[in-house]
Amino acid sequence: MGTPDGRSPLTYPASYPLKVFGLAAEDFAAHVQALVERAAGAEVVEPATVRASEGGKYLAVTVVVELTSEPQRLAIYEALRVDARVIHAL
Repeated sequence: MGTPDGRSPLTYPASYPLKVFGLAAEDFAAHVQALVERAAGAEVVEPATVRASEGGKYLAVTVVVELTSEPQRLAIYEALRVDARVIHAL
């Protein structure tokens, strides 16, 4: 996603929410937070919020990170994309 000239519409630094979906597990929120922090050195600035699906099979974890650049944002999404425990990330 970006502008017609390929630039990000975000202005950095920015607080950026990420919503990550995966199978329910007690440590999934901590896994997501560690993954995001490790991927690009992004600082999680708010405690993760966790919501279970109606049947309890899945979790949606929202973390807010402080991003300093577009490459940092893209590195986080790439790390989430290749992680076996992550089903989807927004």
